[in-house]
Amino acid sequence: MSFSAIAQRPAALRQSVLGATRVQCRYNSMPSKGKILREMQKAAYKDTKKTDTQSMSAIQKKANDDYFKGGGGPLFPGTFVSLPFSRYPSGASNLFNYSWYRLRQFGFEYLSLLQWKLKSMPDWTTRPKWKIARSKIAPTAKNMYIEMLGAFAAGDKAAVNQLCLGQFGKKLIAAIDRRNPAERVTFELVKLNSTWAYPRVMAHQVHNVNPHDKDHSTEQAVVAIASTQKVAKYKKATGELIPGSTKVQDKIEYVVVSRQISEKTFQAGQWRIWGTISPTTLEAFQEEQDWITREQAKRAGWEGPLK
Repeated sequence: MSFSAIAQRPAALRQSVLGATRVQCRYNSMPSKGKILREMQKAAYKDTKKTDTQSMSAIQKKANDDYFKGGGGPLFPGTFVSLPFSRYPSGASNLFNYSWYRLRQFGFEYLSLLQWKLKSMPDWTTRPKWKIARSKIAPTAKNMYIEMLGAFAAGDKAAVNQLCLGQFGKKLIAAIDRRNPAERVTFELVKLNSTWAYPRVMAHQVHNVNPHDKDHSTEQAVVAIASTQKVAKYKKATGELIPGSTKVQDKIEYVVVSRQISEKTFQAGQWRIWGTISPTTLEAFQEEQDWITREQAKRAGWEGPLK
């Protein structure tokens, strides 16, 4: 899968980076005063447009940097989070296709990790500076997610901002702000379920997806967490439990964590929570692959049929 095709700069942005061509006027004879003034006005107008373009480019870069800051950005295209086996698609053909897609994406993910690991080796006789450390991801994500749920229930906006990436953190804080100020919410992790199988890393890969930043890549992982959770609401004034507010749920949640890695030192930043996603269905994966194919063809200038 070509991430350069997904994150390719638009032509207008490339032009703004390269800058406009400077206007040079040549004359066979001395031009009139009026013509000189017109040319000066024309050049000034183009310089203004150039400055505006550069300003827009700077604005775009800042917005882009904020979006990708700390490991933010989009969910990697092609991320495959396998359904529980009991929910695999029925039918021999669908089952085969789903299993094949899962195996193929696992291969792509492993290659991205292996490539990054080899890249961190100064030469073939030295140890890599970056390690995959897959076994540490699941417990780290689990602890962060439990802490985040507690902070969200308590309305601790600072903790939510610290644990979560921008867009997800803003979403949670907006939900906190919408709460009834006369109520208090409590969260309790009753237990972790199926501890022999969960928490488990479902996807893990590294890519450079920020077209404005060649000094950092993004490491992203999806961790499945099975738990029983209890949420309740109380009246702040009296501490009385609000009738009917207690909810106990068994959940399997797919938590996405992300962080940046330096392309120069290969040191990784702190994991932060990107959000949660649903497992991948056969139909959704095929639709995404079709979209990626169309986008790649469009960017390549292909206008004919794709099949």
